[in-house]
Amino acid sequence: MGVAPLMLALALAAAPLGPNLFVAGDGFTLEQAMADAQAQRTPEDPPPKILVTGDQAARLAAARATPDTIELIRRARRGGAGIYVCGKDLKAHGLRPGDLVPGVIAVRGYVSGDPSRAEDWERRLPPAPDRKSMAICASD
Repeated sequence: MGVAPLMLALALAAAPLGPNLFVAGDGFTLEQAMADAQAQRTPEDPPPKILVTGDQAARLAAARATPDTIELIRRARRGGAGIYVCGKDLKAHGLRPGDLVPGVIAVRGYVSGDPSRAEDWERRLPPAPDRKSMAICASD
């Protein structure tokens, strides 16, 4: 292997684990995460992934969502963004995937504890879209 291919391989191995991932929660609102995604995206970038965690997850319940939140999600989806919420945060708020605003996808992270403690609906969730979001959504 020549020097150039080796350097390319090393550069790719050091690439971020969650490109185009923007997180709402832990001090950042859904609006801030979506604004960051829009401001930082270039035409060459793949569509952004918005991961909603913590207290922001409760905003995604259809029964509680404000018209502004629903419209924010619709605009993001029309722009190609994926909107994800951690299953552990749904559970913390007493919610299930069927309670969410349409277009929001509940996902699971790495299972670090006893998987038998998870409810059936949690085990059936699709994995989060990349390794960084898998770590953020990891269960205890």
